[in-house]
Amino acid sequence: MKTKGDKKELTLMLIPGAGQRVVRFKLRRISLYLFPTTAIIVILGFSLTIYVQNTSYQNTTHKLTETFNGQEKQLTDQLMLKDSELEKLQIELIDLSKQAEQFKARLEEIRKLEDKFSSGPAAGKSEAAAGSPPPSSLSSVGGPAIPAEERDMTGLASKTRSELSGMIADIEGLITSLTESERKLQEARRLKRITPTIWPSDSRSITSTFGVRRDPFSGSPSVHAGIDIDGELNDPVYAAADGIVTAAEYNPQKGNFIAIDHSRGLQTEYLHLNRTDVRPGSTVRKGQIIGRVGSTGRSTGTHLHYEVHKNGVKINPSPYLISNRKDEE
Repeated sequence: MKTKGDKKELTLMLIPGAGQRVVRFKLRRISLYLFPTTAIIVILGFSLTIYVQNTSYQNTTHKLTETFNGQEKQLTDQLMLKDSELEKLQIELIDLSKQAEQFKARLEEIRKLEDKFSSGPAAGKSEAAAGSPPPSSLSSVGGPAIPAEERDMTGLASKTRSELSGMIADIEGLITSLTESERKLQEARRLKRITPTIWPSDSRSITSTFGVRRDPFSGSPSVHAGIDIDGELNDPVYAAADGIVTAAEYNPQKGNFIAIDHSRGLQTEYLHLNRTDVRPGSTVRKGQIIGRVGSTGRSTGTHLHYEVHKNGVKINPSPYLISNRKDEE
């Protein structure tokens, strides 16, 4: 129920100036309470909005700060790890450089060794004496610690890379040279194997030399086409070199004999054997037992008649008797 006081009105007059119409506003009395209340509500709402936004801003800023700090710490840790890895790589580079220097020194020794095989022992010794010794890994060192800068490490890496590239080229050339040296060595070994250089028996006693002599049966001058080596019955007879047996048979003059072809125009014959232990066409090795000493055929006693033929011509075997059988094994 409304009271009379509520119906009272207030008149608000605005007087712009002299000669102008006065503007009147009639307001209910309740408006006096309504406007301040509305203003208070608006102010409270605005303040609440600012508070909420400020709180949200602070929370967001705090979260962003925490995120930033976490990322900064992570980046710092990563940078420290990268620095540690970089330092480790630099140390490894230094070690690699030292190893490259040592390897280079060893490569030089190998090259001198290769030259020694190629040029002979005297040349190898003279070159070895002229060379400088490789650096020792146990040498005493010292000096102030100066941090290595980027240009220092770059220069070291460039130098190491250049040295390694040069060594690779040297190694390739050395491999080619060593391959050729190995081929020559194998060929030398092959030639040594097929050259009759060992004594064909254990005895070293020569009873008749190569050349003109008085024939033991007729007493007339005759040519002795080999050498006679004294021996006991059934002493072993050895192949003087690798080869292929071309004959293993009996002959009235030669008795039981063996002929071996060693290639390159060289052949050997073993006469007056008591027994032959090989067959024609078989391959024999240097120092292999091929028969036994005897006195068959035209012979005055137990011995081995040994001949060397070069391109079909009988030559003196003595210059070929330069080593023992065991030295060739």
